Amino acid sequence: MPRNLLIVACLLLTTTPGLAQKSKRDKSKKTVSTTEQNYKAIGANLPPLKFYRRDGVYLTEKDLKKDAPLIIMLFNPTCDHCEDQTRLFQKHLGIFTNSTLLLMAADKMGPYLGYFVNNTGADNFPSLQIGLDSSEYINKTFRYESLPQINIYDKQRKLIKIFTGLTPIDSLQAYIQ
Repeated sequence: MPRNLLIVACLLLTTTPGLAQKSKRDKSKKTVSTTEQNYKAIGANLPPLKFYRRDGVYLTEKDLKKDAPLIIMLFNPTCDHCEDQTRLFQKHLGIFTNSTLLLMAADKMGPYLGYFVNNTGADNFPSLQIGLDSSEYINKTFRYESLPQINIYDKQRKLIKIFTGLTPIDSLQAYIQ
């Protein structure tokens, strides 16, 4: 009998640490999943934002106009629809005077940005910020539906609307005034 008791005690001692380790892993997974924010959900906060312009200047969300809606268009510099959306913005810049308008491409799209700017004449519109993402903003917010994707944030930098594809100005107007 004492020998059987010794075997049971040894088994309990060897399995208990493994159960404790599994419990710690499970708890850590739960902690991570509850603290991660879904930046694609309406009402989500603006994730940390860092981008650099063609002139090499780095900017963050703190450098953008405060107390104004923020419109971020995710685009590919070689995308025809993205060029068309940019031209729509340019034709109607007057309605964006109380907003910040930022066009953001993936960091790896830098070599194609000149092509985009030449095709759209975007350098002629200083109120149109164009930058390359260096904070993983695109990965956190892109829905992989179509380009361009336009994310609209209110003055408190909460996501209020996402448009995908070429979007008429009158659809945007209700969210930017």
